[in-house]
Order: sequence, then C-alpha cells, then structure tokens
Amino acid sequence: MTRPMLAGERLWLRPIERRDLAAYVAGANDLLVGGLAGYTEPTGAGAAERWFERANERMGGGEWLFFTVCELGDDRFIGTTWLKKINRTDGNAELAIFMDRGHQGKGWGTEVQRVLLDHAFGEMRLERVFLTVSPSNARAIRSYEKVGFTREAVLRKTRLHRGVLEDDVLMSILRSEWATQSRPRSWEIGEPDE
Repeated sequence: MTRPMLAGERLWLRPIERRDLAAYVAGANDLLVGGLAGYTEPTGAGAAERWFERANERMGGGEWLFFTVCELGDDRFIGTTWLKKINRTDGNAELAIFMDRGHQGKGWGTEVQRVLLDHAFGEMRLERVFLTVSPSNARAIRSYEKVGFTREAVLRKTRLHRGVLEDDVLMSILRSEWATQSRPRSWEIGEPDE
C-alpha cells in the first residue's frame, strides 16, 4: 500500500519513521499530551520499537495510516495523527491525534484533522470517521466540533485511567457533512468538468 504525504496550509503529514520514535515516546509519556490523548501507561524505547514494527505491518496491510505531523518546510516531529481500524467494506475508520506542547491551542490540531479528513473522504472514499475522547478534554472536543464532528454517545466506563474507569465521548463525521463545508477539498482539485 502506498503511504501518502499530505499537506495543509501550515503543515504536512508524512509516514512515521523510526527516527520519530523518541519524540513519539516523549509525547506519549507527557501527561498534557499523551495523557489527554488517552495513553494510559508510560512507553519506553523498547515498547515503542515493538509498536513501530506492528504498526508498519498494519500500515502495509491497509489497516492503519499513521503520520508524523511536521511544519511546512521542516520534517521534525510536532505531533502524530492516524486512521486506524480502517474498514473499507463499511467505509469507516477511527481518527486519533496528539500534538506536542508547543503546538497545542494554536489551531495546529484542527488543521491536521482537516487534512486527514480530506484524504479519508476524498482519496479513500470513506463514509464515516469516528473517534473517542475523554469528556474532560474540552480543548480537543472544541477542535473536533470545529471541523464538523458531532457527539453520538457517551461510552460509560470504557477506559482505565490512573486506576479509575472513565467514560469516553464517541464522536463522528460523515462524508456528506464534510462535503457541505465551504473549503477546498483535494479530491476536487484537477478533476475534469462533467
């Protein structure tokens, strides 16, 4: 499977590489980055290496698309985003994201979502993208709602966090909802007029 590189106005997404693992581990272990993104236990270099090997197998099989987020003109890791549980039969996938501390609260995550959703609904022709988020992560929920995700349900006691079972909010966006937003969409660029 081809691993795409995608671009937005200020950033680009490239396939994750082994050289990104140290920054990935630092983010996953940071309570204000990985903790809010749902990481429940510390990750070490060995665990990250094993995860990277499994992730490459899943990406090669088309089950995942895992990206490193970089600022335009640079290739340093500033965050990650991925589509996992890609189900081409039913046309859906789960989105996940985290941005490093220096790129939180400044619209970077919102732009990442827009770039990834554009690819999911355009090139991949998915019909639904969903995610789960902690109800206490208000900044993430605002960002998801800004790009068009809507709340579907509260999943009660679904995630163990610091010894306590917590709820998650299930959110989704449909291709038809994405298509109504007035913004450029990559799959429309360069298509011949019918």
